Amino acid sequence: MQVAHAAVPGPSEVTGSLLGPIVGLGLLISSIAALVGAAQGREWTRPVLRTTGAVVAAGFLLYHAIPVKTPLNYPYWGDATANVWQWAPVLAAMAIGAWCTRLARPAPAVVMAEP
Repeated sequence: MQVAHAAVPGPSEVTGSLLGPIVGLGLLISSIAALVGAAQGREWTRPVLRTTGAVVAAGFLLYHAIPVKTPLNYPYWGDATANVWQWAPVLAAMAIGAWCTRLARPAPAVVMAEP
């Protein structure tokens, strides 16, 4: 979703912060590392996926979904209202990030009941 979002320019996006693309690249690398680690059965995959998912979800929320403009974000509200094609990858990235966070949480401990 991060790649799809990068391919769809934001509404009149000419003064967006460099924070988004730089952090986005780091999170994309982290996501790929988690995918490779999961494919290889590495133990560190869950914490990496959980952290990456949480940061992606929160990052997209803070960077695009809050209606307050700061030097570090690019909100899709107000003067720069986004269309459905611009919002779709943002909402999908937040949902997928939250899903990864939930998916990668630690497994509950199994307690055997005594007969």
